[in-house]
Amino acid sequence: MSNDDNHGSSSCPSKFTSLYIANLDAQVSEEMLILMFSDFGKIRKSVLAKDFRGESRGFAFIVFENADSAGRAMLHMNGRLIVGQKILYVERTPKVEEGRDI
Repeated sequence: MSNDDNHGSSSCPSKFTSLYIANLDAQVSEEMLILMFSDFGKIRKSVLAKDFRGESRGFAFIVFENADSAGRAMLHMNGRLIVGQKILYVERTPKVEEGRDI
């Protein structure tokens, strides 16, 4: 039996590069998010969810260039109070393999 498929492996959590950020204040723009999170490393993509009026829905996704940056950002930004009165919730988002059903 191979240990390559062991999901409990300590190497698994370090491979994520995408973060889900929730509980964002309506005042937080995508530019503000990029500015806050770029301190941890190069950002490949960011998406602030907006409603049909173009207003923030209170959550976003950020994809870093490498896993170390994403890990540091999650560690340092989760639970922080930023703009407004809401405390950020930051967690990793699993990478969906191409061609695999969710």
